Amino acid sequence: MKKLQELVRFPRLMVLAFGLQSTATLAYPLSTDEAFCARVQQFIAGTDMTVDNVVYEEDTYWTTFKKSKPQAQPLTTHQYVGYQLANGERADYPVTVACKMKTAERIRTANADSGEITVAEEDRACQTWQALMLDDVYKALEQQGDSALMSRERIALAEENNVYIGPLWLRPELYQVAYTEDDTLKLRSKALHVEYRRFMPVPDSFMGTHYCTMIAPEYLAKLLQGEAEAPPLQE
Repeated sequence: MKKLQELVRFPRLMVLAFGLQSTATLAYPLSTDEAFCARVQQFIAGTDMTVDNVVYEEDTYWTTFKKSKPQAQPLTTHQYVGYQLANGERADYPVTVACKMKTAERIRTANADSGEITVAEEDRACQTWQALMLDDVYKALEQQGDSALMSRERIALAEENNVYIGPLWLRPELYQVAYTEDDTLKLRSKALHVEYRRFMPVPDSFMGTHYCTMIAPEYLAKLLQGEAEAPPLQE
C-alpha cells in the first residue's frame, strides 16, 4: 500500500509576471504535478520563497488531509487531488485540486527575521490564479496543435465562493468546479481566507490561512478539447 502522505521538497519556484515557470518540473500547465500547490502559494502571496509541498494520496481527504495545517516557517503547503466528478463518478484523471496555504501577511510576519524577502502586500484570489491557469492551459493546447478548442468567448469565471470556516471549505468533497450555463463553460473556485490579525476568535492554527479548491489542469484541458462535458450546476 502506498504511503498516506509524502513530503515533497522542491527547489525555489520562480514566479514570473503573467506566467509561471518551475525549475523543479515541466509538467505544468497540463498536469497537476507535485509542485502545483507550491506554485499556487507563490502566486497567491506574491513571493519567490522556497515552498515545501505535502502531497496526499487519494482517499485521504477525510483522514490526514482534513487535519493538515500549512506553515509559514518553513513555508509549507498541503495538496490533495480529487478524481471524482460532481455526480460521484470517478474519472481516470485529476478533476479537482485543494491547496492549503498561508496568507502573504502571515508569511511576512513569520519571516521578519529572515532578511529581505519578497512577499505581496495582500493576497491574490483563488479565481485570479484560475484565470492565469486557464490562459496557460489554453495556450499550451494551441501550441501542441489542438485546432478544435472551445472558443474563449464561451468560457467564463464564476464568482468565487468564499467561506469563513474550515468545515464549509471541506464540504462537499465533490465540489463542482465546472458547469455549463446556456452555452457557456463556467469555472468555479472555493476559498477560505482567514487574516492573521483578526478580531473574530479562531484557533491559532487557522490564523493567516488561505485555502483554495479549484479545477485540475487535466479536467480543464478535457473540457476545452471537447473530451468531457460539464453538467449544469448541481447545487
